[in-house]
Amino acid sequence: GKKKMFVVVNKQVSKSAIHLISRRAVTNLASVKESRRGAVVCACLCSAGIAAVGLSRPEARAEAETRIESTDWTQWLSMVGNSFTGAQTKEESAELLRPGEMEPEEQAEQREWAQGLKAKQEHPAHSALDGNKVTVPLDAETVEELPTIALDDVRATANAGRRWSWRKKNKQILVSYEGIVYDVTQFAESHPGGRELLLTAAGCDLSHFFQNYTVHGDSNKAANWLAPLAVGKLSAQDAQLAKTLTTPSIHSTARLRRVWRARRRLVAVATAVLPTGIMLRSFVRMIGKLISKRLAKILATTIKSTTGIIVPGYALGAEKIESGIKPDGSRAKVAVIGGGIAGCGAAWMLARDGFDVTIFEARTNLAGNARTFDWDGFSKLSKQNDTVKSCVSVTAWPPLLYKNYEALLKVLNIETVPMPLSWFLVSKVPGYQGTLWGADPTHDDTRNSLRGVFAQDFQRYERAAKFIETVTDIFTGYSWAPWRKNDTVSMYANHTGMGMLNPFNVVPLYTVARLFGVSSEWWDIIFTPYYTASFLVDELRPFPAVFGPIIEKQIPLNPTVENSWHGSSPNKGAHDCKLTTCVTWKDAGKGIRQVFAKLIEDTTVHLNTRVLKVDVTADGSKRILHDQSDTPETFDRVIFACPCNAVSNMLANSLSFLEDTVLSTPVYADDFHPSTGHMHAVMHSDASVIEAEHRDEFLNRGSNYVEVTKLPDGSINIENQYNFGIQTPGPGVYDLPLEDKPVMLISHALGPGKAIDKNKVRGGGNHARAHPLYSSWNLAAQLSLRLFQGRDGLYYCSNWTTPGNCHDMSLLSGFLCAHAIGAKYPFPQDIEALKDFHRLNDLMGVW
Repeated sequence: GKKKMFVVVNKQVSKSAIHLISRRAVTNLASVKESRRGAVVCACLCSAGIAAVGLSRPEARAEAETRIESTDWTQWLSMVGNSFTGAQTKEESAELLRPGEMEPEEQAEQREWAQGLKAKQEHPAHSALDGNKVTVPLDAETVEELPTIALDDVRATANAGRRWSWRKKNKQILVSYEGIVYDVTQFAESHPGGRELLLTAAGCDLSHFFQNYTVHGDSNKAANWLAPLAVGKLSAQDAQLAKTLTTPSIHSTARLRRVWRARRRLVAVATAVLPTGIMLRSFVRMIGKLISKRLAKILATTIKSTTGIIVPGYALGAEKIESGIKPDGSRAKVAVIGGGIAGCGAAWMLARDGFDVTIFEARTNLAGNARTFDWDGFSKLSKQNDTVKSCVSVTAWPPLLYKNYEALLKVLNIETVPMPLSWFLVSKVPGYQGTLWGADPTHDDTRNSLRGVFAQDFQRYERAAKFIETVTDIFTGYSWAPWRKNDTVSMYANHTGMGMLNPFNVVPLYTVARLFGVSSEWWDIIFTPYYTASFLVDELRPFPAVFGPIIEKQIPLNPTVENSWHGSSPNKGAHDCKLTTCVTWKDAGKGIRQVFAKLIEDTTVHLNTRVLKVDVTADGSKRILHDQSDTPETFDRVIFACPCNAVSNMLANSLSFLEDTVLSTPVYADDFHPSTGHMHAVMHSDASVIEAEHRDEFLNRGSNYVEVTKLPDGSINIENQYNFGIQTPGPGVYDLPLEDKPVMLISHALGPGKAIDKNKVRGGGNHARAHPLYSSWNLAAQLSLRLFQGRDGLYYCSNWTTPGNCHDMSLLSGFLCAHAIGAKYPFPQDIEALKDFHRLNDLMGVW
């Protein structure tokens, strides 16, 4: 009925009528406590009916046309468009009603939520420097023959995208790009980035998505896939309007609608199916150990066929292949999809034990998030080669917590050196101006004034962190359990054994901090900006409290003599400070490359190769089809070491309800803020972006420059500058005087009025789909993943499968999958690393 009403009424005229009339109808209905969705839907339908009659008069049509020209369509779509989406959560209905149309208590809640969203607005300094423009190969004659389609008809399919599910896949999905309309309905199941991300773009203009997901411009693949899907064109006016209406806010709201659909299903999975699955798995294992392995296999096969739940080691297809040799004597073939540290770690461990391993990597280089960048201008270091390769996103780690990665580097013979990290934060927020050197605990009104401005908040946060640590210790038993007497600190213990019952696994750190009296201003001006530089995520309110004490040990806000140093030094001046918790590769970026080169020595690697489909055949083998060949390759086991959204399309032919639910739930940083500067990096040598009064001191001894400003709309902007003149100690860059080395900055989210000299720009980077959020929802999905790990020989690893986004966890997730397939753990002599290996498996349940 809703669609027919819009078709009957002249679209442009009725839109203006709805905009004018529905506001009052919404207000009246909302005042009698009717649901928001029902209020807007009723108002729109009534308004359309009135428009059909009332606007038949010429004078009414003239007035309506005037209204059309002056209408703010972005606000109109925010208010009316969401009524057809089925919004049922605060995130989904965020823009459904304006604050003036809400109850007072709703207004307060909405303002608080909106404040966080505003901090994620797009900035003029953002640039897709790391990707080329997507140019679809359509000739003028083809475009001329395309029929004209109204923008309203394109945008109407957004509703279909929101309701598309694993069972209902026949809704038409239209998108536009540079005035051309494309039907991506069938392509949704083949989209390399995953069906869920493409459905987010339903009814939208793709310019926004191509600008922010710059991988589309790295090759001509996206353009060539899109070309044959052209079905129409927009008028010039509609083409421009389509771009205007596709905003970061519309994108994130649409994405979260899709996520909430999966989350509602995940609640049922996590509360009913997961406990049942854990009990069934334990029962079958007990049968296998105490009675009969054959009986256990029969039970596991029955459970798999009736419930879809997998018992590793017993279910058909999830059996171990010892030493990589199959029963017929041939070598077992394993495909690893994704060439980050998880995938390469799994491949290395399998190849060591005789498996025939092939890695498929969609990009032109391995390493995943561990990217590097080449800086020239270092003739003082070497006359033969004046280039230094630095790290980019993975730069340092605490060896106390990264036990398995440290063990790996020893085996690979890769040297490390201390990393002199020193955060410098500048606040320009009115009423809270000042500076902070994170590694210096002293208060100084000229250099470290924010420790005085927020003195009580720092103390209260310290008490909150100690309280969380004390409660966590009760569950983990570090201080009282005899079996933990010789254990060193581990970031995995919180989620194993009794630690799983710790309420701080799901209670946000922000909630605990606020209960201890920490102000929201301290959280927004100090905590979030300080750690945004580490996580490249500025949405930290869902951050589980259990991680608070852990990050305080690595990158403390309240530094101690155990984790930091401050004083005078010959090269850095009378006031120097740095954290003493982290190390990095001695050869910086070259060190990273050496790690990955050694991990793949005994494997076959296909770069720039995107896997399209993975089919499980009747005999249990896996057929992989990729975009570099028309002939599928056959494997015995497959490890998915790639983002979760991409997996769903590869398994489209065999995806179950359970798998679809879990794979659709995890949220990445760009789901909340796709256009924020923290998703886009600019490598440059323009020192003017650093405030003049702090410039020389920071460039000489600061590793991270964080500038916090309040924008005219009241939101907070967090600017990050990474100083690789300091963060590259191994090759000798750290010790060079400023005049003997180029400025080496990587910028994110420049503050108001700032711009980088284009002549000093060296390159760019994009972090889309790189950083899963730290949240209880992601943890619930990760726990539920165990229910189908090993199904038909399919395994999952990567950062989204672990409770935190870090190099050691990702590496271990790959190790767990390799061990489940049949490879032996590579560091049995390192007892503490072995403990972490078992702890993460307790959480992931891979084997």
